[in-house]
Amino acid sequence: MDKINPIYFTYFLSERDEQGVVLISPLISTETIHGNDLERLEEFVTIIHDQINLNEVKGIIFKNPLIGQAINYDILLQQALDENSFKLRLKSLLSNFNDLNQQKKPIVGLMDSDCMSLQLSTQLWAHCRIALEQIKIGFPEVNYGLFPGFGATIQITEILDAQDALPLVLQAKIITAQKAKEIGLIDLISSNIDHAIFLAKTWILEHVHEQAQKQTPPWDEAQWDNLTVPIKKRNLGIKPNIYNCMAVIYQKHNLSKQEALRIEIAYFIQTLRDPITCSIIRTQYFGINEATKATVPLVHTSFELQRMAILGAGMMGSGIAFEAARSGIDIILKDVTLQQAEQGKKYAEKVSAKWVELGKMNEEKRQALLSRISPTDQTKDFGEVDLIIEAVFEDKNLKAAVSTETLHFLNNNGFFASNTTSLPISELALVSPKPENFIGMHFFSPVDRMALVEIIRGKQTSEQTLSKALQVVRQLGKIPIVVHDGPAFFTSRIFFNYLLEAVTMLLEGIPASLIDEQAINAGFAVGPLAVLDEISLSLMLHVYDQLPHLHPSQRRCYDYLKKLVDSGRNGRKSNRGFYDYEIASGKKTIWQDSNLPTLTTSPETINIQDRLLHVMALDSYRCLIEGILDRPIDGDIGATLGIGYPIHTGGVFGHIDQVGLQNFVRDCQRFAQLGEQWIIPTSLHQLAEENYSFYLGLQSNWPIQKQNL
Repeated sequence: MDKINPIYFTYFLSERDEQGVVLISPLISTETIHGNDLERLEEFVTIIHDQINLNEVKGIIFKNPLIGQAINYDILLQQALDENSFKLRLKSLLSNFNDLNQQKKPIVGLMDSDCMSLQLSTQLWAHCRIALEQIKIGFPEVNYGLFPGFGATIQITEILDAQDALPLVLQAKIITAQKAKEIGLIDLISSNIDHAIFLAKTWILEHVHEQAQKQTPPWDEAQWDNLTVPIKKRNLGIKPNIYNCMAVIYQKHNLSKQEALRIEIAYFIQTLRDPITCSIIRTQYFGINEATKATVPLVHTSFELQRMAILGAGMMGSGIAFEAARSGIDIILKDVTLQQAEQGKKYAEKVSAKWVELGKMNEEKRQALLSRISPTDQTKDFGEVDLIIEAVFEDKNLKAAVSTETLHFLNNNGFFASNTTSLPISELALVSPKPENFIGMHFFSPVDRMALVEIIRGKQTSEQTLSKALQVVRQLGKIPIVVHDGPAFFTSRIFFNYLLEAVTMLLEGIPASLIDEQAINAGFAVGPLAVLDEISLSLMLHVYDQLPHLHPSQRRCYDYLKKLVDSGRNGRKSNRGFYDYEIASGKKTIWQDSNLPTLTTSPETINIQDRLLHVMALDSYRCLIEGILDRPIDGDIGATLGIGYPIHTGGVFGHIDQVGLQNFVRDCQRFAQLGEQWIIPTSLHQLAEENYSFYLGLQSNWPIQKQNL
């Protein structure tokens, strides 16, 4: 468009052409990218309001008003502390947006880049939305403890049918521009920005003096129940953002637009001010973003990963091979026989075929991915490689044998990584002539769906090797945490305590069904006894066999698990474990061991939940003071992403803060007679007396003066 009368504002540029169409574009600078979202939107709506009231203006086109896809959560949380001021500013902003939406001159929103969160919120106020064909659209803030605010929850449930709106606002579903057009969220798609502006201008000139906002018919109660009951069941009252969002949607249908917006503002502020929200944002947004930054490596290296070997083509090895090949890396996938190695490649064939079916990958890229994986049973096929990842069975002798056999294939700048869940890296590294080039990289299964990688630094692991490992994890698109060596490291160690506590409760006479039920009510995706069946009881025994010693509580549980295995109850694989499994259907029913004691009174369900949550948090603190963890945030990321610790807690240390350290210590003291897993470090008593918290808002309070611990 031919632009005249350019006007520069703090955050925006306004340009009007000869036909009276105004284009509003964000100014890009360090200040505007990291600025105040609310302040920017206030200027944005003022500019539109002033321009739309000019007689010579026929309509408005605006590009995504906020630079980048993210919300500045830290500023938003701070603003919400002054509840009255924040509420007044939101009411004014949304009232102005609503007035602009109701006036007759057409406004077109132009989605010229991925449109997420607040960007999408503002686009919903336009009468017409045009998107570039390659962009993605959605509300990821649902994953961070919020729900779509700034009028978005009201607007999108007026524009879309319920079955299309709810996955976006309640489940963080990200959709393509084409899908958005199919459901009516956007009106037109363009291949490039100039054509998009042309389409926008044409639409404006064709719709002057029309009010074009679409409205959907009201939702009925039956439809609402069908769509929301499964969501309520999954969240069980522990995620305030989900329930507050549903409350907004449910109440809006009996209210005027302005009243509905006031309801949304009230619930949005309530959600922002909830400590749970801060905990989730701290871990799932700020913590993870920091972990994935390429600037984190400790030292510069010239390392470049192009070719790697994976030892073991089982579930873990084949999953790592898929992810590496997807990242453009050539893979030698070795197993004992060529048939086993080729079976490992078939996993990549299966997963990639599913991705093509889902539209996440085209067939050309799939074939390129598969061509990068070379199965073999011969080490001579390795040549020189940049990295070797050992992913064989969890056995010291086996790992030592395959490591010794292959270490010499590393090039001069390469390193060796063991994918182990619990075996000490410093011991495994003894087979290497260069233990400084040896590190642990604990992937989680299934690798293609689990984002976390726990990097374990051995006693002799060098800074260079650690930096290379971080580089590799990020190259694979994964999220790293760094921990130090010790029996079972961090995630496996605290997870063993979770499983241990469940078996301990069984031995006390608490019904198996109640234990798994209350684990789910506490926010775990799966109960601990069901998990034990899935991984197999014999594997759990094998892991405990690798530990240097067992305390009496662990020994009691070990003996009971061994008794079950010896009787043929090894878990799902044997069709019998803590559950009985129907061979034909795979359905399971809980099994109650008649040899276990029976309680005369029903146990308090809150105690079951607290024991499962607290036992992992308590051992996480031990990991912190023992030097397994350097920072609480690594523990919180590892616990939530790696082993399914409930997201709403913010993680193991976030959970302690939510409970309050004094209350947490008192709870652990109540459980002290139940086993050695409840022994409280003296330093934690001291911190409780000081009313210490691991975080202050988004900021960590650690480290404290460690010499006092």
